[in-house]
Amino acid sequence: MIRTKLLFLLVAGITTINSIAQSTHSLVSIGDESYSVEEFDFIYNKNNNFSEEPKSKKEYIDLFVNYKLKVTEAKALGLDTIPSFIKEYNYYKNELAKPYLSDKSVTDKLIKEAYNRITHEVEASHILIRLNPSPTPEDTLKAYEKISSILERHKEGEDFNKLALQYSEDPSAKKNQGKLGYFSGFMMVYPFESAAYNTPVGEVSTITRTSFGYHIIKVHNKRENRGELLTAHIMQIFPANSSAEVVAAKKAKIDSVYQLVLDGEDFGELAAKYSEDRNSANRNGELAWFGSGRMIPEYSEPAFKLDSVNNISEVIRTPYGFHIIKFLDKRGVKSFEEMEEEITNRISKDERAFQGKKAVIERLKKEYNYTENSEQTELIKTTAGNTALSNEDFFNTLANTNSDIATLDGLKIKTTDFIASLKENKQFTKQKRATLIDQSIDTYIEDKIIDYEKTKLEDKYPDYKYLLNEYHDGLLIFEISQKEIWNKAMDDSLGIANHYEANKGDYFYPEKLDGKLILSNDSKTIKEVKKLLKANAEISGDSLKQIFNKDSKAIKVLESVFEQGEYKAIDKQIWKIKKSEGKTLDDYKYAWTVGTIIPKEPKNLEETRGQVIADYQSEIEERWINELKSKYNPVVNTKALKYSKKEKK
Repeated sequence: MIRTKLLFLLVAGITTINSIAQSTHSLVSIGDESYSVEEFDFIYNKNNNFSEEPKSKKEYIDLFVNYKLKVTEAKALGLDTIPSFIKEYNYYKNELAKPYLSDKSVTDKLIKEAYNRITHEVEASHILIRLNPSPTPEDTLKAYEKISSILERHKEGEDFNKLALQYSEDPSAKKNQGKLGYFSGFMMVYPFESAAYNTPVGEVSTITRTSFGYHIIKVHNKRENRGELLTAHIMQIFPANSSAEVVAAKKAKIDSVYQLVLDGEDFGELAAKYSEDRNSANRNGELAWFGSGRMIPEYSEPAFKLDSVNNISEVIRTPYGFHIIKFLDKRGVKSFEEMEEEITNRISKDERAFQGKKAVIERLKKEYNYTENSEQTELIKTTAGNTALSNEDFFNTLANTNSDIATLDGLKIKTTDFIASLKENKQFTKQKRATLIDQSIDTYIEDKIIDYEKTKLEDKYPDYKYLLNEYHDGLLIFEISQKEIWNKAMDDSLGIANHYEANKGDYFYPEKLDGKLILSNDSKTIKEVKKLLKANAEISGDSLKQIFNKDSKAIKVLESVFEQGEYKAIDKQIWKIKKSEGKTLDDYKYAWTVGTIIPKEPKNLEETRGQVIADYQSEIEERWINELKSKYNPVVNTKALKYSKKEKK
């Protein structure tokens, strides 16, 4: 969609964040509005670089005036008050603000950290003591004491994996004794991932809290990421509780198929015929690409030992059955440059995303002299913990409190507003109140700080202000251009026809050449070709090749209807164009062209309707701009250009 692409281009324009205040100098005045040379510079430097025909700043002023005239008219028509415009503008305003509300240095560090973790794998076990999403203080303390006692028992010498089997509340621990195998970045929740990567091999992490509860993690090994494998397999399935007779029958079956593989029969055909994994059997046994942690180790470890194409494993057993594995392909981890955008996107959806925001909030607290009223927040927390109060009583108790939670640069964060926000939160029930209140206060204060900073962005960051104005104006121009230019032209059949008749000479098929282009690396051969063609211009390309290519490929012949700009050699010889944009044929030193010129032919209206409509739109736009100039009488102060600055490199 046009507008989505426009946003991408605008956001891509944010390369640096400049917080230095800038003075402004009026360059253009339209009615009561004045537009500065600084805004002009921003638009000029941003857009003129991408123009095929760059203009000087004085030349560009006319475009800037026309641009602002359209915006002025759009506002006069009230297009900036339409709900759909306001909704779309506010959405993109928030999007454009995001880079200014997250610490880029923190984000850059997280991106590099994530890539380092993707390129390395950790083998670990863990013990989990679960916590509900909204635990009571009592539940939290109980879980912490339990995980602490387990950690102490391990420090005293008890086996970690036996403790996991006995106490871990991760359901898989009953089967794997807490063993997670190898994993890399983004495969675990961030706090767990960090604890694992920050713990030395052979040691146990400190107690780590995640959204699941409390963990202790034992790190067994670390290694470089082995990349990903593409494999195919033939499988005989049996349930985990199968009898010895069933397992023996399946083993006999897979052994017989394995012998067929060894005898050289086609692996894919055997998979399609005998594999009981029907999803992959329909693809000649092929499975999806996988790396460590994406496939059970009983399968992945033997597979990674296959190190050449078409290498076949022995029969292996996993918890799901017997397999014969065929190695198909292997790929390593992509480079940082290849993965940077993907990692950035994944961080934005990960717990890491809050770290950049947190850093900004801490900076803003210092910048705006943030002061928290700890007595008031403690009162709110104590009241929330009073189980004798219903939710309504809790709200009523604090609804008329005059004390503020905090102040920020003179802004008061009011208790009454906070309580009003809690009433809208359906999760804030009497049962969860005591466990949610701390996070609710923190989140509310952080949101207020960010909201306050948003009101300051245009003053603090001129680039943001101009970028936001550009998007605001771009939306308005899109709407008013559709109304005043595009739709008018499309709906005016008579106007289109009249424009065509008045400018018929502009619409034609260009002059062409119906002929041959002969190429060679031998000048004598080209001379002989010329001589032959002068004697018989109608001789075919095939005949020429038969004559000159008996012993070697002495010539190359291209026969076609050629247009100007297609080949440099033709442009130079036929149309005398010295600086052609046409194709070169570097494999050949010499070229000669012969043929018949096809004169340019006029196009009828239907053959060129699209171009006529585009030209008619330009005509309508020109008339409309002249009307706007008469209506608003723009004033240009060209002397202000002395304050214009060169583009920052």
